[in-house]
Amino acid sequence: MEQIVKNSQGLQTLENDFYRHEAQCEERWKTCFYRLEELDKSMRRIESRMIVMGGTVIMFLAGLVVTLSQMGVPQ
Repeated sequence: MEQIVKNSQGLQTLENDFYRHEAQCEERWKTCFYRLEELDKSMRRIESRMIVMGGTVIMFLAGLVVTLSQMGVPQ
């Protein structure tokens, strides 16, 4: 009988530890997903800036080509 009580207490302790572990893991996953969302927002912001910078460089180079081609034309 004593062995059954001891096993029951051990099982209860194990179950409590498992539930505690499950709660901690859930909180960690929430933190991970929050961080991933923040990283995703940051990457989108960086991507949009890169697109704007690329467009600016293309427009600058196009203007430079037009200017240089106009300089070679005698008036």
